Amino acid sequence: MFSPLLQGLPPIPDSGDMDLTRILINMVLAIAWAVVAGISFAIVIPLGIRLFNALTPGLDEIEELKKGNMAVALVFATFIISLTAIVVAILIK
Repeated sequence: MFSPLLQGLPPIPDSGDMDLTRILINMVLAIAWAVVAGISFAIVIPLGIRLFNALTPGLDEIEELKKGNMAVALVFATFIISLTAIVVAILIK
């Protein structure tokens, strides 16, 4: 019943074999995966930022960013990109 959801996106058919139902299923599944990814990022990124703040006691990253500290900005951005890579890897599996 839910096998198309578990298999991921099927390939788009050739131009000679246009199946409207399959294209619509691809569209719906792509939108569903975008929603799942958005929800995942909305949960993981704030939790990761809180974890990063807990791992760096005595340093207020947000205040340092407001001061224009580029070193803190680079470390913070790298941490967020790493979290993004982890979430993407989990969603692809």
